[in-house]
Amino acid sequence: MRTLALAVCAVAGIVGSCGCGGRTSTNHLTIAGSTAFTPVAQKLADAFKAKHAGVTIDIHSVGSMVGIKNVNDGACDVGMADLADLPAEAKGLKSFTVSRDGIAVVVNPANPVSGLGMDQIAKIFDGSITNWKDVGGADKSITVICREESSGSRKTFDAIVKVKGKVTKTAQFQNSNGACRTAVASDPNAISYVTMVQVDASVKSLAIDKVAATIDSVREGKYTIAATDFLLTKGEPTGLAKEFIDFTLSDEGQKLIRESGLIPVK
Repeated sequence: MRTLALAVCAVAGIVGSCGCGGRTSTNHLTIAGSTAFTPVAQKLADAFKAKHAGVTIDIHSVGSMVGIKNVNDGACDVGMADLADLPAEAKGLKSFTVSRDGIAVVVNPANPVSGLGMDQIAKIFDGSITNWKDVGGADKSITVICREESSGSRKTFDAIVKVKGKVTKTAQFQNSNGACRTAVASDPNAISYVTMVQVDASVKSLAIDKVAATIDSVREGKYTIAATDFLLTKGEPTGLAKEFIDFTLSDEGQKLIRESGLIPVK
């Protein structure tokens, strides 16, 4: 059983402390999951380590659904997920809501389109609309760029926009928010979605139904494409896992979350 458990960790691509029947280190924490939350988790980890000499924290950006699987399998101590709602796979896990984040629909800055309706976005991503001229843009074919199926951002986007997984067959797929942003920045006809934390000058976020994609509009409930950021454990967290989650929900942790561009829960 010990050999099998270690094999599970190896397949998951995670090295370090785990609950796979072996000894969990008292000064080593392994966190895995959401690529969108990873940069924020790294900031939290750096601040946490500054207060705990000798502690190491490994953070693996593998996607929300893989993070949930890794927690269930005992391949990591804490999972990260950014989703509208937790899926059935996470129902047996202990979950902690730590922040919220909007998901911006982004295009290349050279694109003259500045806003779309939710129905237009759905039709672009399911392949019903294939040319920018049909939504007020140039006579150019639309390049649709999506996240892979394990992505929390993908699941949230598809559910809220009502794409329902029926993404156009011509879509290109990327494995992180950053990769989606880079792809849009390099293609004047591309469209994708990234968490608001990932929006920078290389892309342009679109207003949806005339509502701008801002932290304030998400907080006020006016901009509806948004996800909740969860930290997850298998059973009640103990040791470093509990301390890290407590720190994330502390005044200092929530301040770091706010400064990172997310909406704190406290």
